Amino acid sequence: MPKVVYLTGAPAAGKSSTMRMLSERVPGLLVWEYGARLTEHIRARDADLVNQDDLRSRSAGLVTPQDVAEVDAALLAYVDGNRSSNHVLIDSHPVTKETYGFRITPFSLDQFAQLAPDEIWVLYAGPEETMDRIGRDPAGRPQVTSEEARMHTMLQASVAATYGMSIRCPVYMFDTQGDRGDLADLLAGRLS
Repeated sequence: MPKVVYLTGAPAAGKSSTMRMLSERVPGLLVWEYGARLTEHIRARDADLVNQDDLRSRSAGLVTPQDVAEVDAALLAYVDGNRSSNHVLIDSHPVTKETYGFRITPFSLDQFAQLAPDEIWVLYAGPEETMDRIGRDPAGRPQVTSEEARMHTMLQASVAATYGMSIRCPVYMFDTQGDRGDLADLLAGRLS
């Protein structure tokens, strides 16, 4: 049976690179990358938005609760249309780093119940590794302190745990500081 998996983690946790490797190992895996979809949605109304790096760097200045609600509705329709035929992985991170601190724009618990994932996966890395990854490849992500990196990871994990408890869905947390190929193999095994 195909699975729906909700994937989250703080920036630089390794979500994108791990998902690329997982896609190579799981034929037909459908990945809904929330940030890319949100970027497309906002670009349709704001021609000044060039790419996802812009969205990351200008987050709260661009994204409204209405934008999130509209992309959430599109996600629910996408999952509903594909869940019986393919594994669907939803790459989302409702916690964003802002100039004033952090912002959380989550699904409502009712919406998350409609999404009904089979599993929730949280990818994480230690604060120093996170800072190093952002330093090497910012991609629009603001550089963070060790405390901010730790806080961001904990907030993402907290949202994931809340989602899991709300629908009695297991939450798995995976350290991305080890061999990424081994992690992709482990995750592929969870889908077989």
